[in-house]
Amino acid sequence: MSTFEDLDAFKACHQLTLAVARVKPRLEERDGELAARLWSTGIVASSRIARGSGFRNTKLFRPCVDRTAAALAEFGAYLELARELEMISAEDHRELESLGGRALFYVMKLAVSLETPNNPQGSAG
Repeated sequence: MSTFEDLDAFKACHQLTLAVARVKPRLEERDGELAARLWSTGIVASSRIARGSGFRNTKLFRPCVDRTAAALAEFGAYLELARELEMISAEDHRELESLGGRALFYVMKLAVSLETPNNPQGSAG
């Protein structure tokens, strides 16, 4: 199994986290709670990939990847709320939405790669 730094899912989630860090100060001025939730879900996405890869066991890695996908879905909901309430610029929204979609793509790709051929739902070896 690769180290987390080598995984495309981690790289994409990390880029999302960095982008959230750039937007967070402006959003905090408007709504500190929403800024905190975007930050939290963004950082959880990359940290779950790192955590899961540290197990060195596919069966333990899979739930971390699933939780990463869930965090990205939650991130998307908060991002949409920020857009609808006009708390985030259209440019920042486009960037974060694009990075979030890219992160989800690579997370789902990783999830598929962790499935075993004989049991797509789950238990390895």
